[in-house]
Amino acid sequence: MPAASLLSAVRRRARGPVAAALDRVARRRATLVGLVLCYHRVGDPPGRTGHDLVPALGTRLFAAQVKALAARYRLVRASDVLAAAATRRRGERFPLAITFDDDLAVHVAHTAPALRALGATATFYLGGPALDGPRPFFWEALQAALDRGLDPADPLLPPVADPGGRGGRHRIADAIRRLERGERDALTAALVERAGGTPPEAGLRPDGVRALVAAGMEIGFHTRDHEALDLLGDDALAAALHDGRDRVAELAGAPLETVAYPFGAADARVAAATRAAGFSAAFTLAPEPVRPGSDDPFLLGRFQPSFASAAQTELELARATLAA
Repeated sequence: MPAASLLSAVRRRARGPVAAALDRVARRRATLVGLVLCYHRVGDPPGRTGHDLVPALGTRLFAAQVKALAARYRLVRASDVLAAAATRRRGERFPLAITFDDDLAVHVAHTAPALRALGATATFYLGGPALDGPRPFFWEALQAALDRGLDPADPLLPPVADPGGRGGRHRIADAIRRLERGERDALTAALVERAGGTPPEAGLRPDGVRALVAAGMEIGFHTRDHEALDLLGDDALAAALHDGRDRVAELAGAPLETVAYPFGAADARVAAATRAAGFSAAFTLAPEPVRPGSDDPFLLGRFQPSFASAAQTELELARATLAA
């Protein structure tokens, strides 16, 4: 084995022991923090990072990560992570909430069964856009159309710099995210047509939501239309935080206490509107621990898992608690 490859392998194997050592040091402190981890799609074959807009985390890697997290942290629901962090004592494990964004059929087919098999709980952030029938998200339609041969520079798509180059797909998706809702919906419909139609499994139907609840999972709100809330006017923002909420809550059999902002997009105005809407906390995608009493509970951070290894995820989280 070449020296560079050998060194890389040694470093990879060392990540788990290093994470364990950092966690032991962090636990000795009376630091009041918690961690929240955000997943999206789990399934096989694993997605292609850099190519897929929302790549799937392979089921084996996901199971390895959850097993490692359950051994090192106290797994809690997202709605409980602040309280759990506030009551943590020196030497105890840090609380960690596992969360999932988006209404995806794989949550029921793969994710929830894997969590149950490992004795783990999680919070699924749903908006209910597909309760009445299949409805893909715009990035799913874009991915499918591009994979079927749509030219990234096609006039159908918003113009971006170097659309066919590295990161071009993500630049196109970001441009679509910023469109007005009507224009974005029309483009999504055109992309679905280019991709050969709507997949029948797209989204979650009522039985899927009930299945997650029956598996012991918590349900939070992700907004029905998955718009970037920081781009909305005040009236549209207030509507987005209410539309579809009651229906998802009815299926969940409990009020939806927390929100995960679509795309993690939020600012002080969005946080204030979320508080006014009656939620107890909300999450962005800022990679930072949650700190009860010092953080705005409506601008809480979440980490995203590594697609490389379970040990890499452990190491990133351990570093965060040690630095808190």
